[in-house]
Amino acid sequence: MKELSLAQFYIVDFNEPGVIAKGKGSRNIVVRLTRVLSKLNVAAEVLPYDALVARGATSDRDSYVLLHYNELFVVQNHKVDWLRSRERELADLGYKVLHSVEHGRVIGHKVRQNRALTAAGVPMPRLVEDGVAFDTAFSNEVSNAHVPIQIVDSTAELDPGRYNTEYIDCRHEHNGQVWHVCIRAQAVGEQVLFSWVRAGPQPNVRTRGTPVDAQLLKHFHAKLVEPNADQIRDIARGVKRAFGVGFFAHDILPCAKTGRLFLCETNYKFYEGFYRFYMKSIANELPTPAFFDGRKVTRRMAKALVNELQIST
Repeated sequence: MKELSLAQFYIVDFNEPGVIAKGKGSRNIVVRLTRVLSKLNVAAEVLPYDALVARGATSDRDSYVLLHYNELFVVQNHKVDWLRSRERELADLGYKVLHSVEHGRVIGHKVRQNRALTAAGVPMPRLVEDGVAFDTAFSNEVSNAHVPIQIVDSTAELDPGRYNTEYIDCRHEHNGQVWHVCIRAQAVGEQVLFSWVRAGPQPNVRTRGTPVDAQLLKHFHAKLVEPNADQIRDIARGVKRAFGVGFFAHDILPCAKTGRLFLCETNYKFYEGFYRFYMKSIANELPTPAFFDGRKVTRRMAKALVNELQIST
């Protein structure tokens, strides 16, 4: 009797400048994920593109490959065609592809992303383009991260080359002080693994600059994350509808006026390692202590992935 083949899941790295997956999660987390998958009877490995191609075609039905790259870099550095040809070769070898370049080129371009996700039913801030009236606009670079943003009122002229959307007011109060608050959700497909809050004095909220203050973070988690779990899941479900199964970090805007959540943007991401480092001193006091345990994180990631891909283990 022929022995049944295990499902296969390969995370493929690229060494091409302008493609390398910087900022997508530490190699330690990625490798640990493959080890957990192997324990779940999914043969998993992180390896270079050339090494997987050298193995030749696969005949196994459940053979997956995840392209590990930085989608912003790919768009910025005009590497879409380069990556597309590598993806085509892997598909020709029989692999099902996650984080495809066709989805990555949309995710890595904020205007295209907004249009695609709006069409998929995800609540996004309204695009402000030529002829669109607005009161206040949030203006960002189209394909970049960690760069200055602009808040533009209706009397000023918008740069049409930037990513301009209607401003969502996310100012929330704690102990008499007003903070701009953003929710970050880590998801595998439509399964939300962790959600946490970041806060700052300015609208461009980052982890760096969020107060290392357990009381403040617990307050906003109880106010904005816990009662909105269904909305967060709906956003993750909509992103999956548009881009398929993947590892995502969703930046979500909790509107102070309406109570609705809007997706600011999403990106491919395995894990927010900097947040873990930044909040390490108060980790045990925060509402998501499992986030700070790499073993628990990768177990959740692996089980969610197996479920999302409907792999029998």
